[in-house]
Amino acid sequence: MDTVEVENLIQKALKELDQALEAHIKKDFEARNMNIWNASSETEYLLFMLGIQAKVENEDDLPSTPNENKDFDVVECIVKAQENLQESLQLYRRQKKNLKEVYEKVFSARSYLIMLQEKIETKKL
Repeated sequence: MDTVEVENLIQKALKELDQALEAHIKKDFEARNMNIWNASSETEYLLFMLGIQAKVENEDDLPSTPNENKDFDVVECIVKAQENLQESLQLYRRQKKNLKEVYEKVFSARSYLIMLQEKIETKKL
Protein backbone atom coordinates (compact mmCIF):
# COMPACT_ATOMS: atom_id res chain seq x y z
CA MET A 1 0.00 0.00 0.00
CA ASP A 2 1.53 3.29 -1.03
CA THR A 3 1.28 6.78 0.40
CA VAL A 4 -1.28 7.93 -2.14
CA GLU A 5 -3.59 5.00 -1.36
CA VAL A 6 -3.50 5.66 2.39
CA GLU A 7 -4.23 9.34 1.90
CA ASN A 8 -7.00 8.58 -0.59
CA LEU A 9 -8.71 6.19 1.82
CA ILE A 10 -8.60 8.74 4.62
CA GLN A 11 -9.90 11.47 2.33
CA LYS A 12 -12.71 9.23 1.03
CA ALA A 13 -13.81 8.50 4.59
CA LEU A 14 -13.66 12.21 5.46
CA LYS A 15 -15.75 13.06 2.40
CA GLU A 16 -18.36 10.47 3.38
CA LEU A 17 -18.51 11.95 6.89
CA ASP A 18 -18.92 15.47 5.48
CA GLN A 19 -21.80 14.20 3.37
CA ALA A 20 -23.27 12.42 6.41
CA LEU A 21 -23.31 15.70 8.33
CA GLU A 22 -24.94 17.49 5.41
CA ALA A 23 -27.58 14.78 5.11
CA HIS A 24 -28.21 14.87 8.87
CA ILE A 25 -28.76 18.64 8.76
CA LYS A 26 -31.19 18.16 5.85
CA LYS A 27 -32.90 15.38 7.82
CA ASP A 28 -32.17 12.90 5.03
CA PHE A 29 -31.52 10.05 7.43
CA GLU A 30 -31.31 7.35 4.78
CA ALA A 31 -28.48 9.20 2.99
CA ARG A 32 -26.80 9.94 6.33
CA ASN A 33 -26.84 6.27 7.27
CA MET A 34 -25.43 5.25 3.90
CA ASN A 35 -22.62 7.79 4.23
CA ILE A 36 -21.81 6.49 7.70
CA TRP A 37 -21.66 2.93 6.34
CA ASN A 38 -19.43 4.05 3.46
CA ALA A 39 -17.07 5.88 5.81
CA SER A 40 -16.95 2.80 8.02
CA SER A 41 -16.09 0.63 5.04
CA GLU A 42 -13.21 2.90 4.01
CA THR A 43 -11.97 3.04 7.60
CA GLU A 44 -12.15 -0.75 8.02
CA TYR A 45 -10.13 -1.30 4.84
CA LEU A 46 -7.62 1.36 5.90
CA LEU A 47 -7.16 -0.34 9.28
CA PHE A 48 -6.63 -3.68 7.58
CA MET A 49 -3.98 -2.27 5.28
CA LEU A 50 -2.25 -0.27 8.03
CA GLY A 51 -2.27 -3.37 10.24
CA ILE A 52 -0.46 -5.33 7.54
CA GLN A 53 2.09 -2.56 7.08
CA ALA A 54 2.57 -2.10 10.81
CA LYS A 55 3.31 -5.80 11.31
CA VAL A 56 5.91 -5.64 8.57
CA GLU A 57 7.43 -2.69 10.39
CA ASN A 58 7.35 -4.51 13.77
CA GLU A 59 4.58 -2.49 15.41
CA ASP A 60 3.58 -5.16 17.95
CA ASP A 61 1.52 -3.18 20.43
CA LEU A 62 -1.37 -2.01 18.28
CA PRO A 63 -4.69 -1.59 20.12
CA SER A 64 -7.10 -4.47 19.84
CA THR A 65 -10.27 -3.15 21.49
CA PRO A 66 -12.28 0.00 20.81
CA ASN A 67 -12.14 2.91 23.21
CA GLU A 68 -15.14 3.57 25.43
CA ASN A 69 -17.20 6.43 23.96
CA LYS A 70 -20.71 5.64 25.01
CA ASP A 71 -23.31 8.39 24.83
CA PHE A 72 -22.41 10.84 22.10
CA ASP A 73 -25.06 12.13 19.73
CA VAL A 74 -24.84 11.71 15.95
CA VAL A 75 -23.07 14.98 15.22
CA GLU A 76 -20.57 14.48 18.04
CA CYS A 77 -19.71 10.98 16.80
CA ILE A 78 -19.24 12.16 13.24
CA VAL A 79 -17.11 15.12 14.32
CA LYS A 80 -14.96 12.94 16.63
CA ALA A 81 -14.42 10.45 13.79
CA GLN A 82 -13.49 13.31 11.46
CA GLU A 83 -11.04 14.76 13.99
CA ASN A 84 -9.33 11.40 14.43
CA LEU A 85 -9.11 10.85 10.68
CA GLN A 86 -7.71 14.36 10.12
CA GLU A 87 -5.10 13.73 12.80
CA SER A 88 -4.22 10.38 11.25
CA LEU A 89 -3.74 12.05 7.87
CA GLN A 90 -1.44 14.68 9.36
CA LEU A 91 0.53 12.05 11.29
CA TYR A 92 0.86 9.88 8.20
CA ARG A 93 2.18 12.76 6.13
CA ARG A 94 4.73 13.64 8.83
CA GLN A 95 5.95 10.21 9.88
CA LYS A 96 5.25 7.41 7.46
CA LYS A 97 7.68 5.19 9.33
CA ASN A 98 5.73 5.21 12.60
CA LEU A 99 2.36 3.71 11.76
CA LYS A 100 1.37 2.96 15.34
CA GLU A 101 0.00 6.45 16.03
CA VAL A 102 -1.69 6.61 12.63
CA TYR A 103 -3.31 3.22 13.26
CA GLU A 104 -4.48 4.30 16.71
CA LYS A 105 -6.16 7.45 15.34
CA VAL A 106 -7.91 5.50 12.58
CA PHE A 107 -8.88 2.85 15.13
CA SER A 108 -10.42 5.54 17.35
CA ALA A 109 -12.36 6.98 14.39
CA ARG A 110 -13.64 3.51 13.63
CA SER A 111 -14.86 3.18 17.22
CA TYR A 112 -17.12 6.21 16.77
CA LEU A 113 -18.37 4.88 13.45
CA ILE A 114 -19.14 1.48 14.98
CA MET A 115 -21.13 3.23 17.68
CA LEU A 116 -23.17 4.99 14.98
CA GLN A 117 -23.66 1.76 13.06
CA GLU A 118 -24.94 0.03 16.18
CA LYS A 119 -27.44 2.85 16.72
CA ILE A 120 -28.55 2.60 13.09
CA GLU A 121 -29.04 -1.15 13.38
CA THR A 122 -30.97 -0.94 16.62
CA LYS A 123 -33.13 1.88 15.22
CA LYS A 124 -31.91 4.30 17.87
CA LEU A 125 -30.72 6.67 15.20
